[in-house]
Amino acid sequence: MTTVLSIALLAIAASPASSYEVLSDQPARGAASFVQVDAVDGKTGQAIPIRVVVTDSAGGHPDGSGRGVYDDGRFFADGSFTVEARQGKTKIEISHGPNYVPLSFSLDIERSRELHLKASLQPWSAPEARGWYGGDNHVHAQHDENAIVKTDLRYAALQGRANGLSFLTEAGSDVSYADIDKLDTANFLLRYAAEIRPGPYVGHLNTPGIESPIPDDAYRSLVHRPLPAQAVFRAVRERGGVVIHTHPMTPVHQLHWMGAAEAYSDAVLGDCADLFDVDAGHSQQLWFAMLNLGNRIGVSSYTDSALGRTRTLSPGDRRVYCRAERFDYASIVEAMRGGRTMATNGGPVFAFLSFDGHEPGDTVSVTAKTVEAAIEVQSLHPLREVEMYQNGRRVAAFNVNGRQGPLDLRSQIELPQDKPSWLVARAEDQDGKWCVTSPIYFEPPQEQQAKEPPPSAWAILFEINNASRFARLRPQYFAHLIVTVGAGDRLSQVELLRNGERLQVFRASEGDHLSEDRIPVTQMEGEYAEGWIWFPDHKTPRHFQADVPITLSGWYSVVATTAEGKTIQSDAMLYEAANPASHALSIAHVSGPETKLALWGYGEDAPVADLAASPENGQWWYPRNTYWRLQTEFGDQDSDRGWPKEQPVTRFRRGK
Repeated sequence: MTTVLSIALLAIAASPASSYEVLSDQPARGAASFVQVDAVDGKTGQAIPIRVVVTDSAGGHPDGSGRGVYDDGRFFADGSFTVEARQGKTKIEISHGPNYVPLSFSLDIERSRELHLKASLQPWSAPEARGWYGGDNHVHAQHDENAIVKTDLRYAALQGRANGLSFLTEAGSDVSYADIDKLDTANFLLRYAAEIRPGPYVGHLNTPGIESPIPDDAYRSLVHRPLPAQAVFRAVRERGGVVIHTHPMTPVHQLHWMGAAEAYSDAVLGDCADLFDVDAGHSQQLWFAMLNLGNRIGVSSYTDSALGRTRTLSPGDRRVYCRAERFDYASIVEAMRGGRTMATNGGPVFAFLSFDGHEPGDTVSVTAKTVEAAIEVQSLHPLREVEMYQNGRRVAAFNVNGRQGPLDLRSQIELPQDKPSWLVARAEDQDGKWCVTSPIYFEPPQEQQAKEPPPSAWAILFEINNASRFARLRPQYFAHLIVTVGAGDRLSQVELLRNGERLQVFRASEGDHLSEDRIPVTQMEGEYAEGWIWFPDHKTPRHFQADVPITLSGWYSVVATTAEGKTIQSDAMLYEAANPASHALSIAHVSGPETKLALWGYGEDAPVADLAASPENGQWWYPRNTYWRLQTEFGDQDSDRGWPKEQPVTRFRRGK
């Protein structure tokens, strides 16, 4: 618990506001009017790349890039741009990442004028000066065959630089990477590392630092097994890369496709990715649960920008900061590997956590019952909250509402004397911009640690839907079961219940059942069929996956029994065979020492009656009418999140 809170103002002078000046205003050659803007660093006078939104008197967004504008009107320019301006009031918004004070101003445009302006953007903070380099490891310069915005690697790099990134990892596009290093600058690095998508109920993985791709034949062998992400982890690390579970709860209500479904099992088994992308409060809670099960996994964030689309984030709208000894890509990747990171949704707010010279990613052996942890917060805008979390519990909350950084915040934190613990910091401003750090890990002396084995951990993932392996809709519904138990436990049997009665029993002693040698649940290719598999084998199984076709309405749940006689059970969900819409019901559980997490989710899609008339490959899954709820308990603190908040969760209930 927290015993002392202190706040001190740091003696750093506030930066002056960004500004603009009119260099010339003269008649145009024709009837149209034009505005040219040159953007410079207000401190050095050097030209800088910028993110721009121009809004004219009719609400339109002129394009100053020649490549097209995004839905919010933004385009990017390398130091200067020119737009044709409609008569009347024109608003111009210019920014250069979270380290600079953005500029917004309006002009009254007259007919047939040419205006030339200079915009001076003032720096106010520089995490890079203290070795914290910001980047985005999940950007697609050209994700689609037909791009509306004319984009390529050069424009992707410009967007990263204009948003104040130090590095950008392109995660896969239909472009040539032959000369990618030529787009580096003195303070910006661009690299390619493919996003890997092993299969459904696994999740997508980013691989910054990988030095060579995994050969196709080797990759097919790696993922032809349960828990394919774990095999990919090892292959990527052997090639110099780190692994990030990206968009881990996308969509929140459904486990099947992009979300990090395998992360639940990985956490129980103690074999996780290096970093975990946090993009909101719910993914933060899942990350906390993974940490509480004893995993060392740093925080990250991402955009998954598809830059050819008009509706997409820009590189760095969410980002990871890495504490590196030098500004080169190898050092930045090594910082990711060591968990020396913090994540933000674009800034401008930073939280620098420390204890006795130690920073995020460090492991500290201490004998003291309490330690003083410090957070230096830098914020351009008024703050809403600054907090510290220990083992998932909020143990410090500072009275910072309405204050602006920089602030020096300190708190006395009690440490458990018989087990390891971890501590992270989180800051959020009144505009909803947040920053969360990776943990500092605390280890008590070996002789003080508890001698008895830790409480067991387990995970159950359970979904009923009518999506194929590759997310196409089908008339047939399947129940997909995943059960994992922690160290010291072995599975004996798994039961699928309907209305509290056994519908199907799977006994480890009876071995596996595969359809056409396909791995149940997680294999990408082929159609679903009845099947199940134990892992690493049916004699000493700690993990189970099964696909079961279902036709009858009822309340479905999963119960598993270990060889030691312990029983674990999922919540129940209501499948209604008469529901005319394609739909998915999802349940996920993680349980361990001082940790309980339960996720319920529901979503609908196209009418089932329409699927028979669909093309052979079926209709693409595209959920709507969705809702979800996430409940967590960390020690004596609990949390209940959901969307929409007013949605009655009628298709789920506790127990059988």
